[in-house]
Amino acid sequence: MPFDPRFVIDVIYTADNSAYLIMTVPTPPLPSGYALVGAIEADPQQAAGIVLADPRQQRVVSSMLSESNAFGLVAWNDAMKTALVAFRGTQTIWEWIDDLEAVPVDYLPVAGSGHVHMGFQLVYEHVRQSVRQLLTRGCGGAQRILVTGHSLGGAIAILSGFEIAKAIGVVPEVYTLAGPRTGAPDFAGNFDRLIPICYRVVNFMDVVPQVPLPPVYEHVGQEILVHGGFKPLDVTYAHHLTTYLVGLQKLLGTPSGG
Repeated sequence: MPFDPRFVIDVIYTADNSAYLIMTVPTPPLPSGYALVGAIEADPQQAAGIVLADPRQQRVVSSMLSESNAFGLVAWNDAMKTALVAFRGTQTIWEWIDDLEAVPVDYLPVAGSGHVHMGFQLVYEHVRQSVRQLLTRGCGGAQRILVTGHSLGGAIAILSGFEIAKAIGVVPEVYTLAGPRTGAPDFAGNFDRLIPICYRVVNFMDVVPQVPLPPVYEHVGQEILVHGGFKPLDVTYAHHLTTYLVGLQKLLGTPSGG
């Protein structure tokens, strides 16, 4: 399936934006045709790996939890039999991009799948049961599953997409905006073989997709480079979700204000 910027703007970007909004807005706007199934909620009781992590490696999930217990949303399009899973990131990127936290560990949901970033997996452990319950409860008969996330949410989308393909049996389409490297080469290889449709939208000069560093970590899927803008004295500007919207609009030839 070729990359469709209009689809990404109308469905993926809208879902990623509402994955943040659901922290404070119970019924955020959704793509046309979709109804909210529920918020993806963190449950620290489910995070078995946290006992193995030192406090430094827990900073990723601590940053997420400090903002809200809602980590995203699941929505359902009954006419299209399509489920939509969207994960948010954090308000600040500096809490979690430190390479000192980039410890590779076994991907726990599916044995033998390779190694992933420990901090990212700790976040996913907090929400994986919530995602599965929402998909099972509100998306029965799904023929298509879309999984997406911005920033740290992009890493969680990759971890979730892999388990969804294995556990639910529907191979999802994964779209990330501004996502970091998530897994080691062994996991990345297994992911690419399992999930053929995975697009990583990367804005020029955004630092987050450049970490954690190779060769320990490797990107998955196909990169789509956009030029949404950057500011030399504000390194977070190129990472903003709205900046990604500008970049996607340029792929359509749409003015940034249109």
